[in-house]
Amino acid sequence: MADVYVLSPSPLLVQSVSAALQAHSLQHHTSIKLLILCFFKKSNSERDAERATLVVLDDFPNSKDPLDSLCASDKSLILRYFFCHLNLLVVEQNTLDKTTVASLSQAITTVNGLAAHRISRIELWTGTAPEVINDTFSKDYSTIVADAMPTMNSLLSKSLGKSNSTEKRLRELLALMNSSINTMDLLSNSEPEHLAKLAHLVGHWAFPSHELLSDDLAYCAFLMLEFALRYIRELAMWSTLPVPSSNELMMFVLIVRDNYQHGNPFHNFRHAVDVMQACFHYLIRLGCLPEFSQFRKNPKDDELATLKNPVGKDASVLLDMVYPLATVRPEGEALVPHLNPLQSLGLLFAAIGHDVGHPGVTNAFMISHEASASQVYNERSVLELYHSAVFINRIFRICLPRLLKFVTDSTSNLTLKNLIIGSILATDMAEHFEYVDKLQKFKFSTSDPLDDKVKLISSLLIKCADISNVTRPLRVSSQWALVLSREFAEIETLEKKLANKEVDLDVSYDKVPTTVEDVLTTNPTMHKGQLFFIKTFAEGLFKSILELFPELEFTSDIAMENKEYWLVREANLNG
Repeated sequence: MADVYVLSPSPLLVQSVSAALQAHSLQHHTSIKLLILCFFKKSNSERDAERATLVVLDDFPNSKDPLDSLCASDKSLILRYFFCHLNLLVVEQNTLDKTTVASLSQAITTVNGLAAHRISRIELWTGTAPEVINDTFSKDYSTIVADAMPTMNSLLSKSLGKSNSTEKRLRELLALMNSSINTMDLLSNSEPEHLAKLAHLVGHWAFPSHELLSDDLAYCAFLMLEFALRYIRELAMWSTLPVPSSNELMMFVLIVRDNYQHGNPFHNFRHAVDVMQACFHYLIRLGCLPEFSQFRKNPKDDELATLKNPVGKDASVLLDMVYPLATVRPEGEALVPHLNPLQSLGLLFAAIGHDVGHPGVTNAFMISHEASASQVYNERSVLELYHSAVFINRIFRICLPRLLKFVTDSTSNLTLKNLIIGSILATDMAEHFEYVDKLQKFKFSTSDPLDDKVKLISSLLIKCADISNVTRPLRVSSQWALVLSREFAEIETLEKKLANKEVDLDVSYDKVPTTVEDVLTTNPTMHKGQLFFIKTFAEGLFKSILELFPELEFTSDIAMENKEYWLVREANLNG
C-alpha cells in the first residue's frame, strides 16, 4: 500500500495505474504545479512519512505551462530533490511493464516496513539499525529502496555529491517554481487578519510556538528574515547584496522546513523558528535591528490574549519598522559589542538552519553507537557539522547561492557562509562551558580582530537562543520542557531496542497542553530536569552574558523566576 500520485493529462492512465498497483490512496493531478502545491501542504500535518509515496509521470505534449513542459527527468529531479522526505518513488508511465510493477510493489512493501514505526525510523535515519539501507556492498536492499528512504548518510551524500551541472539545473528549476507558484497559496491560512496576528505574536517574548501550525511558523520565520532584509535595503549600505524577492524568501523557508524531521518532539522546525525568534528579540533589544510596532517591550506580555483576540482588518501583515531608525555604526568600526545589520541577517539564517535534518538523538548517542556520521566527523560536534553541511550545501547553495560569499563588512573577510557555519557549530552543548569561559574572559577592545569579535558575539547569541526555553515565561517554558522529555524518552526506547529488548515501536502524542497545570499533569516530575538544566547550563550563561549585554537582563531574571517555581514545586512534592 502506498500513496500514489498520477501526474497526467489523461484520466485513463489513472485507471491503469490503479489496476496495476494496490494504492493506499490515489490522486490524479493534471499539472506538476498542483502536485508541488499538494506536497508542500502535506508538511503542515507535522508528521513523518510513514509509508512510501509513488509518483507516476506522464508526458504533457501540448502544454504551454513551463513546468508541465519540462522533460520527465527534470520533473523527477524537482520531486526527488525537494520532497525526498515523503519516501518518494518516481517512475515514468511508459516504463510500467509487469517487471517494473513487480519491482515497485516489492520496493513499496520494503519502504513501508522500514518507515511504519517512529522508533524504527530514528534507527533508520541514524544508520544504527542492524542493516543499513545505504550499505554499498549489501544486496539486501535495491537501489530504488535506498533512493526512496532519506537517511543522514543519503542526505549528506546528496548534499555534497552534486555536480556543478546538477546544481545549476536545480537552481533553474527552483527559479521556474518561484515564477510559477505564489508561495502564499501554500499556507493553510493566508487571510490578512490571520497573518497580521502572526506579526503581533512574533513581537512577544512569550512566543506561543506550540499554539501555531507549521505554516504559521513558516510565515513567522519569513517575517523576521524579510524585516532584516528590508532594513538592509533601507540603509542602502549594501547596494550590491543579492536580495531575494518575497516569493523566493518564503520558498526558501518552506524548503528549510521540509528538511526538518516533522515527527521529532523537540528538534523540529518549531524549535528552529523559536530559536530564530529569540535571536531576533536579542538583536532588536541590542539595537542591531530596529524596533517594529508590534514589538512588546514587556517580556511577560500576555501572548494568549493576542492569540485569542482579533487584531483588526487594517493591521499590517508585515512587521512595521519604527522610525527614525537607529544609527548604524560605520563599517569596520566596532566600539560596542553589536552585530551590523548584515551580520544580524546571517545570525537569523543560522538560527533557522541550525538543526536541519536532526534525527532526534544526541551526539552522545551517535558516538556510542558508532553511527557513520560520527565517524565522518571524528566523533566531535557530529550533529552540528552535519546540520551546517546539509543547510549550506543542500539548501542555501540552491536557494540563495549568491548570498553565501557576500562579505559582512568591508573591512572584514568574514562571509555570510562562514558566519552561518560558525554560529551553527557553536550550538554543540559539549562546547558550552568553553563558551562560558570565553564570555567571562571577553574584553571588547578595538585592537581585537573584528572577525573574531563578530564570530564570538554571534556564537554567544545563538547559544543563548538555543537554550532560551528556560528563559521564556513559565507557560511557554513548561511546554518546551514537556516535548524535550518526550524526545529523551524516545532515545531511551531506541537504546533498549538496540540492546535487543522488547519495546513499543509506535509512539504518538497528544497536542501539547496550553496551561502549566495541564502540562504538569502530563509530566508531574518535570521539575527535576528543569532544575538540573538551569543550575548546570543556563544560570551561568545568562548571568555571564549580562556584563556584555545588559539589555538581555530579562532572560536571566525570568530563568531565576522559573527556577524558584520549580524549587517550590520540588519542596511541596517532597514535603
